[in-house]
Amino acid sequence: MQDRALVVLATDARINERLIARGMAPMEGPSLGAILREATGESLASKEALRLWGADRLVRDPRVAAVLRRHVGAA
Repeated sequence: MQDRALVVLATDARINERLIARGMAPMEGPSLGAILREATGESLASKEALRLWGADRLVRDPRVAAVLRRHVGAA
């Protein structure tokens, strides 16, 4: 079940990043950029982050998965 929750959170983070890139208010929860900064220390432009980091790749990367788990545990 937690793996599914990670994929859902990763997908929501990507949606939030798209909303932010379009100048709209994000949903509750982290954005893709915030997760990547916390996990990897990288600050990527929204377009680049969305192009490079799909939801499946986010969950497979152990650094990013650890950040996602913390967010799932906090919810």
